[in-house]
Amino acid sequence: MMMNMIRNTLLTLVLGTASMMSMAAPQIALQISAEKEVVEVDENGQQVTRRVAATETVPGDVLFYTISYSNTGDEAARNVQLDNPVPQATAYQANSAWGENSEILFSIDGGKTFKKASNLTYQVTGNDGQTEDRQAAPEQYNSIRWIIEEVGVGAEGSSGFSVIVQ
Repeated sequence: MMMNMIRNTLLTLVLGTASMMSMAAPQIALQISAEKEVVEVDENGQQVTRRVAATETVPGDVLFYTISYSNTGDEAARNVQLDNPVPQATAYQANSAWGENSEILFSIDGGKTFKKASNLTYQVTGNDGQTEDRQAAPEQYNSIRWIIEEVGVGAEGSSGFSVIVQ
């Protein structure tokens, strides 16, 4: 059951401006994978760490999500947004988001707004009625956005992040 929630991670794609005057158009293909690391002993008695598909998980497992994309269209895609929620029953692992040639933003409100991690705050009202801004902790992040300036014709790339299973 836990794996179904993790596998059902919703990935949305938003393409920037595409030429409507011609028949040329970008076409972004996406693929997402979830892996975890396993430690095995090889024939020489050495420990070897490798990543395998995360088909079964238990609390404490670290999962590595990789989003691969390619432009199979006949025009460059500009201002591509890849939005991916942090799966339920997991917590985002601090500083794990990465992406080739992309700006990475985070959300703590279910993907309604996105900001750089350093600007991600929320308000708390104290017993005295005063409100105070607080910096959001990485485990509060519930969605990630990558903004890729351009994916050229035939170009491909990847982005990703890690979570800890709760």
